[in-house]
Amino acid sequence: MARSVDYLIVGGGIIGSSIAMSLARQGAKGITVVDCDLSGKWGSSERNAGGVRAAWGAAVNIDLSNASILFYESVAEALGFQQKGYLWLHNEAAWPRVKERTDLQTRLGVVVETLSPDAIARRFPFLDRLHGVYNATFSPKDGLINPNLLRSYYRSEAECLGVEWIDHQVVASVSLRSGKVGSVELKTIETDEAVVHYLLDEKLPDEAERITIKPGVFINAAGCWAPRLSALYGQTTPARPVRRQVAVMHAQEVDLSPYGMVVDTSGLYFHHEAGNILAGYAVLSEAPGYRFDDDADAYFMSEIWPRLAARSSRFERLKRVGGWAGLYAVSPDKSAIIGAVSGFENIYEAHSFSGHGVMQSYAAGRGLAELILNGAYQTLDLSVLSGDRFEKGVLLSEETDI
Repeated sequence: MARSVDYLIVGGGIIGSSIAMSLARQGAKGITVVDCDLSGKWGSSERNAGGVRAAWGAAVNIDLSNASILFYESVAEALGFQQKGYLWLHNEAAWPRVKERTDLQTRLGVVVETLSPDAIARRFPFLDRLHGVYNATFSPKDGLINPNLLRSYYRSEAECLGVEWIDHQVVASVSLRSGKVGSVELKTIETDEAVVHYLLDEKLPDEAERITIKPGVFINAAGCWAPRLSALYGQTTPARPVRRQVAVMHAQEVDLSPYGMVVDTSGLYFHHEAGNILAGYAVLSEAPGYRFDDDADAYFMSEIWPRLAARSSRFERLKRVGGWAGLYAVSPDKSAIIGAVSGFENIYEAHSFSGHGVMQSYAAGRGLAELILNGAYQTLDLSVLSGDRFEKGVLLSEETDI
């Protein structure tokens, strides 16, 4: 027998959880969140570096991060939010474009300092190899957050307001009626092994318990799997899953705990992590696809260690102690897809954040909840993030997904 809910959110990661909390805080009832793995073991929410910054190139991304940071500041202890800043190192060729972005960021309220190589050496003495560094930017209100604590906060707040969570379920089919979602069939995936098979190659158990839900509003917050979900209601989502790896290493000769995130001219980023160093580097030549395998020592030796050692003598002797791989849902302009799905009455989406979902999650969830409940954005105008921008050819000018 089918059951009805007012709002069905597919995807219980950090974005889906934020939407659920914001809908409930704005007075909505009958909210249900469904996911195949609410623990988040394989989700992007758990497999990221925890960076939070407002230093972006597109105004809407700056606004989303700024608004989220204000919220994170208000509950910083609960989220493990540490505003120790972002230090970006830039070469001379990149500086004119960096200066343009910095001017925009300043106009929109981001505090950004420009540091010469001498100033970098004084304030960040472990960076003793600054060859090729022309200038740096430092944004002191940016920093690091614990994604697990942030997602748990959203969920706890949502649960207190009556949000229902359904685990180990995936959407098997979506039935459309008169331009809207009429019903959604869910299938049960009980084991971790089956969950991984589904996430990697969309295999569903032949014999599985089925649940039918009739939603008043259907929300696609499925992250990297949003294109699969949108295909079930006849939409093509122009985003792709891209593997990103990080390495965790120990260095006896340097303590990075006083500092926040550092981004090198090469694109390498690193920060202190529980007594160790976490570092990542995007291999841009890597083909998109669903994969969670970690290249381990090979990745560390080819991509991480040489870049760290080139920037500091204290990184010459590092010991890799761990690492992992996770997925970014990357859109063509490296910015989120948020809003009503064109051509449907009751379908909304929030996904494809291209690596900045954690840092923009609060304002994104609040904004989509406003649109759903009021028919318009109230606090931030996120209309430029609508998914139909790709068909219209109105893309944003975001250059990085770090």
